[in-house]
Amino acid sequence: MRALMFASVASMVDLFNRDNIAGLEKLGYKVDVAANFTEGSVYSKEQAENFRKELEDSGHEVINVPVPRNITDIKGMFNTIRILRKHMAAKRYDIVHCQSPIGGVLCRLAAAPFRKNGTKVIYYAHGFHFFKGADLVNWLVYYNAEKFCAYFTDCLITLNTEDYKRAKKRFKTEVEYIRGVGLDLEEIYSVPVERADVREEFSISQDKKIIVSVCELSHRKNVEVAIRAFAKADRDDAVLLLCGIGEQMDMLKELAKSLGIEDKVIFAGFRNDVNRILKASDMFIFPSRQEGLPVALMQAMACGLPVMCSRIRGNTDLIEPKKQGFMCRPENVSGFAKGINILLDNPRLRHRMGLRNEHVIKLYDKKAVNERMLEIYKKVRGMDNE
Repeated sequence: MRALMFASVASMVDLFNRDNIAGLEKLGYKVDVAANFTEGSVYSKEQAENFRKELEDSGHEVINVPVPRNITDIKGMFNTIRILRKHMAAKRYDIVHCQSPIGGVLCRLAAAPFRKNGTKVIYYAHGFHFFKGADLVNWLVYYNAEKFCAYFTDCLITLNTEDYKRAKKRFKTEVEYIRGVGLDLEEIYSVPVERADVREEFSISQDKKIIVSVCELSHRKNVEVAIRAFAKADRDDAVLLLCGIGEQMDMLKELAKSLGIEDKVIFAGFRNDVNRILKASDMFIFPSRQEGLPVALMQAMACGLPVMCSRIRGNTDLIEPKKQGFMCRPENVSGFAKGINILLDNPRLRHRMGLRNEHVIKLYDKKAVNERMLEIYKKVRGMDNE
């Protein structure tokens, strides 16, 4: 038996699908991996190439597909379909597991002719681009594309309740719900708390509190609001530590400088020790405009941090306001500033909310999520009674 794991970029396979690949192998499938390994990833070219080599050394065939990132790149879209269809015809896959809004559409269109020969197509929606509050163009383009592609999908997997309810009601395909990609809670729990060491590493006074955020520095993640809210909160007893890279890096540094807080905002860049930094921090801020089910927020919860986040799909699946943290609209700078001040001024509240988050996040442990994925794979292939 053979399966294809597809994503628009290599980093999505690495970050979110290692366990899915292992699960398919456990069921007896040989798994090929297709993605864009040259550009568009949150990884550097070196990281993507190292991941590619790791896959090949593990016996996986790797297919580099130049998946376009822009819906206006019609030529690139047809090229992606052509490349995928060529490999699908040669390999006769039993399962095609795809994801990413544009890539998922292209992969399902490529796989459509092979479904009559028994190929089962799974689409994992990490968060629809159409959601309550999304721009009209998102509904016109992405909603209609998903509705059309549902006819070529054997199973649609959703990871938040808003997407699940909408897909179940509107799309003509089997719809499943799963609690995200899963967290390795054992690994997170094993990370020691190094509050003093982390502060020393970033030259932060030992008596100062750390407000941390982990995300891509992009428009979607809305880091500008976190910086403006921190400035408005006017805290001399805290720093804002931003872990991540992205196209807005220079703009955000200039913003911090213009607000007079550049000495209190730390740009930590890409980090491999996020859990260590989270455990050394005092609160997590997350003003994202759009999420499916945010892994960074889940990590912060597992590390026992109270949260100040945006009231959006995905976040609302994880956080109950006033019990685990506070919420407000993504653009509400004053609301975020108020939440920062309440949490930093109340250590007992931070502790109580942090404990609640540690309890809630146990439902999202990777062991349970991986078992659920195995059930879905078996069900799609008619193996659920075996």
